[in-house]
Amino acid sequence: MSVVSRTADLFYAFRFLKLLVSSWDKTDAYELGIIDAEGKILKKAKDRKTPQEKSAYTVFHRLVFNVKRLLNKLPFGQTKLASYASALFLIKENTGLTDDEIKEILDKVFEDIEDFIGSDISESALWFDKNNKLCPGTYTLIQDIASPNTGEVIANANTKVKAIDFTEAYGEIFGLNVYQVEHLLTKQTILVTSVDLKR
Repeated sequence: MSVVSRTADLFYAFRFLKLLVSSWDKTDAYELGIIDAEGKILKKAKDRKTPQEKSAYTVFHRLVFNVKRLLNKLPFGQTKLASYASALFLIKENTGLTDDEIKEILDKVFEDIEDFIGSDISESALWFDKNNKLCPGTYTLIQDIASPNTGEVIANANTKVKAIDFTEAYGEIFGLNVYQVEHLLTKQTILVTSVDLKR
């Protein structure tokens, strides 16, 4: 990897994280009236006319804001972090951050994250072969899953996904394997963990 490419990657990773941890009302999109104080879009793309408005809410901003909205929904008092591992893996994959770096950022956003990292994260042996591959078959999503390309939710809870063959782990986050499966309704590839699925 060239120095220029590595520098660009670090710049975007830093920009991603800076935007992720900024409050909604500290963003250019908020100041220009594109989003409200909770990140909801007020001005659609066709209504954004000025160069400032167009640059304040790009595809990059949409991705970060969608991830931010997913993280803001985390009910840490009721649900373990493992339930959001596939969403966090998108951050890891697109920024090149380590699990420890992601944990450090989450610590800044959520005060009680330490109680939930590392607890109750385990694979269900029922769905895996001896090599830890996800068994072929159809599974039901327990929760909404975001697109690995845009960060927008494209696969809703209670819809079906399919593992075509014995599927090797695509990656891992906090010791939990992440797998690529096909969402049957949209025919798109999404990333899931064992805690996102039921038979």
